[in-house]
Amino acid sequence: MNFDQLKEQWNNEDNSSVSIPNTIEQLKKSKHPIEKIQKSMKAEFPMQIIAIILIAFFPQLLDFPPSQYIIYYTSYAMLVVISSYYFFGFYKFYKQTELYSGNTKNSLWKIYHELKLNMERYQSFGFLLLPHFMIALGLEFYNLFEKKGKSLGNFADVYQQTLILIVLAGTVAIVASIVLWTRYIYGRNAKRLENILNEMDE
Repeated sequence: MNFDQLKEQWNNEDNSSVSIPNTIEQLKKSKHPIEKIQKSMKAEFPMQIIAIILIAFFPQLLDFPPSQYIIYYTSYAMLVVISSYYFFGFYKFYKQTELYSGNTKNSLWKIYHELKLNMERYQSFGFLLLPHFMIALGLEFYNLFEKKGKSLGNFADVYQQTLILIVLAGTVAIVASIVLWTRYIYGRNAKRLENILNEMDE
């Protein structure tokens, strides 16, 4: 068979038999959930910063007496320190997603594991806010009873079981809402990435 015959045979081959490897298509597809994660993070980051700043003005908004400022702002200082650690991790992860090029499976696995880690960190951050809000709520109830000439201590003695149930139910509700919110914002895209990676392993 000479060169002209080989050339003719090549031209007559069905071009439809040539296909792009499946893994390349899956890697391209993975860019879409990562872009959604970036978009969510970009929208949420400034909102969280503003929320932390606004929390600083709760004593004035709720009309706490100046004698209680030390209690509130000690708790708030701890909140700011914890928030700073979380925001730094949040920012670092966002920068990692920007560097993702979508050209290797290993880099996709890395993003997926980092996302799962940040979801856990996100939830932990939400849980760590609970003690501060409990202190703020306790001070608010104390002030309300003081204005009515009643003692919060007497109320706690009489309605001890009710108070425990309210605190317990409130804590469970807040924890559940944090978990559900995390899954709603980031969980769906984490699941999409996981599905793409599982397809690539098959």
